[in-house]
Amino acid sequence: MNRLPDLLTWRAEGLRLRRQPLAWIALSALALALLFTAMAAGLEAREWRHAAAADPVRHAAQLKDAIHRAQAGLPPGVAAAQAAYQLGRGDLGATRMTVGDALGLGVHRLRVLPAQLKATLDSRHVEARPLGPLRNPLLVDSGLPGVPAMTALLLPLVALALCAGLVQEERESGRLGLLRVQASRGFAAPVLAALGWRFVALWAVAAFATAPALLLDPGATAAATLQWISMLGAFCGVWVLLGGLLSVLPISGPSAMLAALGAWLVLTFAVPAGLTSIAQRDAPMPSRLAAIIAMRDAQQDSEVREQALARAWYDRHPEVPAQLPAVWPASFVPRVLEQDHTLRPLMRRFDEARRRQASLIERWSWLSPGLALTLAAERLAGTDTASHLYYLREVDAFEDRWREFLIPPVMDRRGLTAEALSALPHFLPTRAAPGSTSPAAPPPPAPSPR
Repeated sequence: MNRLPDLLTWRAEGLRLRRQPLAWIALSALALALLFTAMAAGLEAREWRHAAAADPVRHAAQLKDAIHRAQAGLPPGVAAAQAAYQLGRGDLGATRMTVGDALGLGVHRLRVLPAQLKATLDSRHVEARPLGPLRNPLLVDSGLPGVPAMTALLLPLVALALCAGLVQEERESGRLGLLRVQASRGFAAPVLAALGWRFVALWAVAAFATAPALLLDPGATAAATLQWISMLGAFCGVWVLLGGLLSVLPISGPSAMLAALGAWLVLTFAVPAGLTSIAQRDAPMPSRLAAIIAMRDAQQDSEVREQALARAWYDRHPEVPAQLPAVWPASFVPRVLEQDHTLRPLMRRFDEARRRQASLIERWSWLSPGLALTLAAERLAGTDTASHLYYLREVDAFEDRWREFLIPPVMDRRGLTAEALSALPHFLPTRAAPGSTSPAAPPPPAPSPR
């Protein structure tokens, strides 16, 4: 019997919400916007998964074709060296970033990140455009925002529209006194019931509308889905609670809505922008202009010292018969090694700055519920900054093994045999551990092809 007034209060507030057409219009608009975004993200994640699954098949076919060509045989000489060089800069060295169990929540990041790099005998860094400083993840450079960003942008507006001004509306319509008389357990009970129904409605709409991002992703797991639904619940709870607090302030209804809009602007845009600015000052990026100049200097210096670099390479590898004067491609490969010797540490400085920026933003993301939701979703998707930096370190380690295997056949002009091709290094990616940005230990160098 003690629960009967509470149940009646909840039932009354539920009926009241159901009879508000503006609330259903707002919830329907939110559902449509999130549903469209989620379906697009889910289909994009499905396409990425299918392409990733096809990579080993394509790699096996390319390797089989290379073995057949090697079996035809090329006499030792420049032609054999050129064949080995072309293979070393071809698609057999292609890699793909490993993603998480909820790719649909962060697949939009793969549009702007270099997530399909290639180990090569050329220099990846000469023509590379270093990634700039981190920006507000709720704002994208191009294309449709991801599911977490759309949720973080739109759901708070609907939550505040439904919750902020509840008490002011009763007061201004003259029903506040009647509501207090009817509330047998105090005025707080009907307010909590009203907020509770709005929380349930928002959570249900957000979970349903964003579900396609995971349901259409063949790699999504039940654990990742439950984590996302839980994060949505916490996110909805924060904004419903904020709207409820604004509704009990001794201000007018329009003032409460204006305060709600201000809170949305501050928490969604001002706080992330401030954190990003602080992160950029704490971990400034190296100068891009200086990086471009360094690239050009490295190219020119290695070109001038081409023969000296080739001679130095043969001196470091006495097991390889020297072929001097070196001719292309044997003359070109030492130039690439010298360029990367200069440029890879420079690229690492850009990566380290991004890592420090991401760490600071992550540490203070709780100040912005939308920022915290977006970053957590990207971690579930495996497309966050830490995971991407881990992938870059994996590619560097694989490229070292790739070159260790392929450069000697180029430099001694003997080329690759069919037997040697069967031992060609493969890229075996792994998932980054939480908070990790670099492989625990690079794989050992590949054995010599002869």
